[in-house]
Amino acid sequence: MPDALDALHAAIHAGDPAAARAVLADHPDLKSAALDRPLPHGSFGGTAMLAAARRGHLEIVDLLLGAGADINVRSDWWAGGFGVLDEAPPAIAAALIERGAQVTAHAAARLGLIDRLHALVAADPSVVHARGGDGQTPLHFASTIEIADDLLARGADIDAIDVDHESTPAQWMLGDVVDDVYPHSRRDIARFLVARGCRTDLLMASALGELTLVRKHLDDDPSSIRLSVSERWFPKRDPRAGGTIYTWTLGANRNAHRIARASGHDDVLALLMARSPADLQLAVACELGDEALVSSLTASHPDLVRTLRDEDRRRLADAAQDGNVAAVRLMLEAGWPVDARGQHGATALHWAAFHGHAAMAREILSRRPALDALSTEFASTPLQWALYGSIHGVQERSDHAGTVEALIEAGAPVPSDPGETSNAVREVLGRYNRRG
Repeated sequence: MPDALDALHAAIHAGDPAAARAVLADHPDLKSAALDRPLPHGSFGGTAMLAAARRGHLEIVDLLLGAGADINVRSDWWAGGFGVLDEAPPAIAAALIERGAQVTAHAAARLGLIDRLHALVAADPSVVHARGGDGQTPLHFASTIEIADDLLARGADIDAIDVDHESTPAQWMLGDVVDDVYPHSRRDIARFLVARGCRTDLLMASALGELTLVRKHLDDDPSSIRLSVSERWFPKRDPRAGGTIYTWTLGANRNAHRIARASGHDDVLALLMARSPADLQLAVACELGDEALVSSLTASHPDLVRTLRDEDRRRLADAAQDGNVAAVRLMLEAGWPVDARGQHGATALHWAAFHGHAAMAREILSRRPALDALSTEFASTPLQWALYGSIHGVQERSDHAGTVEALIEAGAPVPSDPGETSNAVREVLGRYNRRG
């Protein structure tokens, strides 16, 4: 049965109705009970029906319905399951509803179905507080200011936190990358919630370009200038939680400076830099690729890198994790310790290896890092991270084979039995093993 579900998952992922039809025909035991189980290698307890709807494959949805799948099955996720209308592209929502999909308050809020939302709240006023996917409330799902305003008028908690990411509706709305779930930015709704008095922080104010609010946060708490998207600043209350939603809406390890730059708010960035001590200015200048400022700061403060805080020392590893080659180069040139540790206790070289950034790896290797350094978690060397990353990392524009070759040329021992790794990496290892 797992093999059949895997084959069905592959067909759905490929958007191939013919392949999905063939799997269902070849496996008549794939009836409702099996089809409504989480896919063996699916995401967050999602089923075949949810995967098909999420990708907008109506023809496959119909095949699954014909085989007995439940259109209202929800994902099996500890923090709160998702239904088909929670993530399906809005363009196919009406078709799913015609096929029996139930409209919840969360789905109505996401799809802008205000009349349906009114009817649901009239029948049960408590639904404005109901927990849906990830333990979000309907306000977390709001796709228009009108919906958000209506929910607030009906008693929604403006600062409710979801279960999985322990974040407020406004924090969820700060992403500037649109997708099929929200095909337009929701930052205008976040601004509306800020105007209505929601809880804010320096990162939110910087993302929205709210200069006055940025200044207020800095005046109230000057130390907030170092705020970043990290567990240090946003600790998890529940160890099962996925961490702050800012990791996805703003980006892991991002600080207010980088967020302001990415959002096009140069006036906010200027204020943040003016309020930053020299060590933080140096780190930000490296991250933003400002070579002139890096040169100026290192010339006027020659001992600056030696006095870095631990949180700033780890920025080298964070930059490597982010794939920021320019930042890694500038930090190394400025004197950052090459073996500084970041997430998982990994060095910059670990992250370059995992992502297959051969050019970055060579830049780091020129500073003679410890090739046998073990990450705190997983207890593995950079070469082992490269082997694993060649299969499990993001493959687009990666060069794990070139990275492995650079590590071996720098002195990393060639494994005789590398275990699971890509064919390209295996060819490199074979070549070096043949040399003896």
